[in-house]
Amino acid sequence: MIVIKFENMKKLMIIVFFLSLYSGYAQTIQQAGVVPLEDYHLYNAEDPSLKINDGLYFKDVNNHLNKFAGSWQGEYEDKTLILEVSILENVESLAIYFDELLIKYKITDVNGNEVVNTIQYFDDYKYHISGNYFPDNTAYYIASYVGYEYMCNQKGRAIMHIVNSNTMTFWILPDNDMIGPECPMGNIHILPTTLETLVTLAKQN
Repeated sequence: MIVIKFENMKKLMIIVFFLSLYSGYAQTIQQAGVVPLEDYHLYNAEDPSLKINDGLYFKDVNNHLNKFAGSWQGEYEDKTLILEVSILENVESLAIYFDELLIKYKITDVNGNEVVNTIQYFDDYKYHISGNYFPDNTAYYIASYVGYEYMCNQKGRAIMHIVNSNTMTFWILPDNDMIGPECPMGNIHILPTTLETLVTLAKQN
């Protein structure tokens, strides 16, 4: 006859309880399933019947992100912009998972002096441009941008548009024009902020 002491029984019950919780959570993720990344805009705003459940994975199953990946370079005003674009998979955000783009960038002036350079930093550096989704056209990608001078409205959405396999356009749509007392000079933008001033980038590799 096997006798289990009360203390051991209590430990066993605790283990079983946590295993059941984990199993339920894993089942929830499995039920939530995988959604093609290009369909995220439907869940985001356009179709109220679509609900975003915890564990849902917006995955680039059709490889639409690939055309953005690589090194890009272009000129605007008196500056040179270099983008190093890579793909991150299964990135968690508030219990939702995404495949997304990570955009590291460098800006130099006409004399070759660096204005800003995030290429040298690790992937989760807060000043990289990253995320978020395709609108209803996968030739476009919308990412989040927060610059060093974010208190002076240096933030917003980065709009990337693939023109062809070797050409992409890029510009920033600022979040707003409200400037606090910390910025007596007003907006401090170092990237193009209108369609008229966007930069055209050529793929380097």
